[in-house]
Amino acid sequence: MAAISNSYPASRVLVADDDRSIRHLVSTIVRREHFTVDSAADGLAAIECLKQHEYNVILLDLMMPRLDGFGVIDYLRTHPPELKPIVLVISAYADQKFKQVDPEIVAGVIRKPFEVADLGSLVRLCIRGFENELSYQMGIVQDRALRDFERM
Repeated sequence: MAAISNSYPASRVLVADDDRSIRHLVSTIVRREHFTVDSAADGLAAIECLKQHEYNVILLDLMMPRLDGFGVIDYLRTHPPELKPIVLVISAYADQKFKQVDPEIVAGVIRKPFEVADLGSLVRLCIRGFENELSYQMGIVQDRALRDFERM
């Protein structure tokens, strides 16, 4: 499904969760907000997606097969994307697990079970904030052509 967005880059979200029903539900919620969604069933597939695309938001389960969410966070730390995504961990695990999450990479935690309406609103707010920051960064660059392009 194509993104419905007038911003640059296109608003794109990565959903990484090994539970097919959760992955499908979260992807559907994000699509209803009119954003492009890629999904991954494990950490290795998530990293492959990260190698191919830039993401505004990453919704990441911590416990997945082959490579867990902590491995994806490590990958983001050692291979930072040009535009830093907002990473939100989705998990049912207790607070103790989150002490291991790098706060420089992970912006927050969404606890399972979550409210469908709240998740859609949160992703929308994250992307709008991401786009506002990008606009700010583009506004302070010295290259007039880039500033003019951003305003289009």
